[in-house]
Amino acid sequence: QRHQSDAESSGARIVHSCGFDSVPSDLGNLFVQTAMQETYGTAATRVRCRLGKASGGASGGTVASLLGVLEEASNSPELRRQLRNKYLLYPQGEPPGPEVKDQYTPRYDSKFSQWTCPFVMATINERVVRRSNAVMGFPWGREFDYDEAQLCDNRAQAVAFTAGLGTVAAISGTRLGRSLMKPILPKPGTGPDLQTREAGFFNLHIHAEHPQDSSKDLRALVHGDRDPGYGATSKMLGEAAASLVFDEPQTKGGVWTPASALGFSLLDRLEEHAGVSFTLDESV
Repeated sequence: QRHQSDAESSGARIVHSCGFDSVPSDLGNLFVQTAMQETYGTAATRVRCRLGKASGGASGGTVASLLGVLEEASNSPELRRQLRNKYLLYPQGEPPGPEVKDQYTPRYDSKFSQWTCPFVMATINERVVRRSNAVMGFPWGREFDYDEAQLCDNRAQAVAFTAGLGTVAAISGTRLGRSLMKPILPKPGTGPDLQTREAGFFNLHIHAEHPQDSSKDLRALVHGDRDPGYGATSKMLGEAAASLVFDEPQTKGGVWTPASALGFSLLDRLEEHAGVSFTLDESV
């Protein structure tokens, strides 16, 4: 909001969230929505993104960023209200879409026939995907609903993961809790070693629901061949920059998302150079 008008007038294209948050989610939704439109001539009214198997490590910088957000939010009721707003990144003046809530509890997902728990980055990715829909002129409709969660092997695991996340959030949400956690958390400037980065990977399963016929649902798999945060993200950032420099501009000046500004130009680059693939799951 602060820089939108300056970016528009200057022609600067500012594209945020160009790493694991939120390129796989944003381009994955674009990919499966495009397949739905090409196959059935309609948009998916609801898309579910589920983190499947993944491996990687956390860095001190990411931990510090999360703690910083929690500290600011603990001191600001207005910021807490904004962070709960699913349509926080909608353009100014744009009315919100359907009322939806973040997932805080274990849930059984009938589409995947698996239990799920909250996904820690959903609060970011969901809002980015919604902004893409809005700034692109609502190609997926004003009632479009998108949500994310993490797949679990069973109900017990979903309960355990949810309890663990809740406990960490509760402790880190207080000044005393943060001070007690800092000595045992990774320090800024540290992160996963080379072996962890190269052995890492991620799988995102993105299920698009046909608005009238569930037998026409589509599902995409977004696979990355490195640690999500510190192997895949670095390559996504590089290819996003290359796309901005070398590919035909899809937008004018403004603050954009990966899907709205770079779209399939970035998707093709990721598949060719960055070890990130987008495929339809024919078994669905």
